[in-house]
Amino acid sequence: MESSGAPGGVAGGAEPAAVGAVATPPRPAGPRFFTGSFEHSVDDKSRLVLPAPFRPRLVEGAYLGPLDGFLGLWPEDQIEAVFATWDDGVALGIVSEETAEAFVASTFPVQPDGQGRIVVHKSLRTFADLAGPVMVVGARRRVAVWSRERWDQRMSTIPEGPHAALRQGARDLKL
Repeated sequence: MESSGAPGGVAGGAEPAAVGAVATPPRPAGPRFFTGSFEHSVDDKSRLVLPAPFRPRLVEGAYLGPLDGFLGLWPEDQIEAVFATWDDGVALGIVSEETAEAFVASTFPVQPDGQGRIVVHKSLRTFADLAGPVMVVGARRRVAVWSRERWDQRMSTIPEGPHAALRQGARDLKL
């Protein structure tokens, strides 16, 4: 075996490649998690403006689908895991195969335009009752899109209200 005389036997002082090293994919642009809540609306052309902090993670495209009375919006790189969760639910007997198929059939790819708007398919607008004000809410790995009325109803179910619950939760978790 020849050696260049450089330390480690590599010419030009370059470091040898790590044996068995696995290249990790680059981290998507923007914050790691979706957080915060923003009031928006769906315009006459069925477009929803995404909050500016969410746009970097969604610029490569996303998927919009139905959940429990609201819509979920997942970045392109997260949807495979969502479909796998549905498959696991079928395998475990938690949901029917037909329900999983209905989810896939009701989920649409979306691509934000230059102003950060996505088109919300009519069936999804109807499903989530997106006729007036809309809440776009960070939900860690996905974005939740709620009608303002349904979001307010959800928050009203928190005993003592969301602010008191947050204060108590922070105390209980010792944060």
